[in-house]
Amino acid sequence: MSIPPALRQSPLVSPQIEVSVPPPPPVQSTAEKDVHTLASGVGVVLAGRTLGRFLRLLVDITLARILAPTAFGQYAIGWTITRIVTLVSPLGLDDGVIRFGSLHRHRDKAVVKGVIQESIWMSLATGLLLGVVFYLAAPWLGESKFHSAGITTVFKWFALTFPLISCLRVAAAATQISQRMKFSVYAEEVSQSALALILIIVFYFFEWGLNGALAAIVLSWGVSLVLGLHYVRHLFPEIVSKQVQPKFLGKELILFSLPANLAIVCGMILIWVDRLFVGYFRSAAEAGTYHAASQLSIALAIILSAFGAMMSPMTADLYHQGKVQRLEEMFRVSTKWSLYLSIPVFLIMCAVPSQIMTVAFGKDYVIGAAVLPILGFGQLLNAGTGTTGPVLVMTGYQKAISLLTAATMVTNIILGFLLVPRWGMLGAAIGTAFTVGMLSIASILLIKRLLGIWPYDKRYLKGLIATSLAGAALLLLRLVPLHNAVLALAVNIIVAMGLFAGTLAILGLDREDREFVKLIIARIR
Repeated sequence: MSIPPALRQSPLVSPQIEVSVPPPPPVQSTAEKDVHTLASGVGVVLAGRTLGRFLRLLVDITLARILAPTAFGQYAIGWTITRIVTLVSPLGLDDGVIRFGSLHRHRDKAVVKGVIQESIWMSLATGLLLGVVFYLAAPWLGESKFHSAGITTVFKWFALTFPLISCLRVAAAATQISQRMKFSVYAEEVSQSALALILIIVFYFFEWGLNGALAAIVLSWGVSLVLGLHYVRHLFPEIVSKQVQPKFLGKELILFSLPANLAIVCGMILIWVDRLFVGYFRSAAEAGTYHAASQLSIALAIILSAFGAMMSPMTADLYHQGKVQRLEEMFRVSTKWSLYLSIPVFLIMCAVPSQIMTVAFGKDYVIGAAVLPILGFGQLLNAGTGTTGPVLVMTGYQKAISLLTAATMVTNIILGFLLVPRWGMLGAAIGTAFTVGMLSIASILLIKRLLGIWPYDKRYLKGLIATSLAGAALLLLRLVPLHNAVLALAVNIIVAMGLFAGTLAILGLDREDREFVKLIIARIR
């Protein structure tokens, strides 16, 4: 600042003294703040879920190598049923707790307390009820429907996980109200998979076989639930405070959650029911091989789910405030980067599917390479249309997406009955890829019609060029004799990811993309 003239004449003040004030820090625009919030959350979720799914994949790989394909197929059937049932048991309260918790977290702690408490207790009760029913029905299902007495034991073990998984899903969702995503990742993704892997290896040395592996799975879910409940209490101390009296939403919460749950359940059945068809119409060994290939294709879904986890609370917040333009920009950024991160993975699945199956699961499962690119293509379409499900649910259109998903699920079931008996796991893969792609395209058109937002523009041309160059390079690479599976896979990964990322960098990232990438890297670190 400059010195007033009167003071300049004073002998006490030197005329050479000049005091400068640093300029104020630049003010972030609302768009930059949104990108910062999205990238911060996605960075945590993507890193955590990638680690968690990698550990879960290691669990499957370990079991596939410890157990014979038949026993691994029995495990895969039991786990598939468990996944489907534990999507039903929370009653959609994992979405309900995010929506209503996000709307009231800065306004009314009593409502937040009520929503969290009733969501957790209802999900636990439903999980217990379905677990008891499944436990009692295990002998009939195993012998009559899957033609194996041995699978009955598998079903009984997995029945014990129903209340644990159901309650954990809601508790982990409750932590997302804070938009601090690390807590749900630690509880639901990383801790469970890591503990299961450790216990499976420990029990293996005691020669406990399949029963030891199943006991490890049950224990890991129990410990993760305790951790998830601890995080909820840490983030929302009012839920155990006697000074805050809970306000229960009751009917309002249920009326929102049940349609939302229908969309999630139908969507997951769409992805998982094909494994049951293979197990029902074909052998348990073929079901195990198909499960292995399906688990690898789900790698693309990890990327989209990371964006979906962060977009759910952001969508509820922005749409409630009427900021649709900001919501559209976030939808565009999340869709573009879920696609960009998925494309190199899909190209590798197409280039070296046999090597992927061999390195991951062993030569006994290499036949699954025939279906890996097909399943991957369906998941690529899913990633390329973005977080359509969370956006529709959190903007109040849960009934519309539920009906659409239910219709697609029915189509997939019909295709399963028609294709799997004749073509086995190849028919299952074709039916699933077709219906997943159909749902993805229909959902993005539904968002355009209902909300008037659209994620695509000319900026995607850079991604198209990068995909073309990376794909061409992998085709040329097939001319190089790489007989070692590990070496071939490593070289293809380096070429696909390096060339795709390098092309994007050379063409120049847009401003929001540079900010997004910088923040993602920072959060992962």
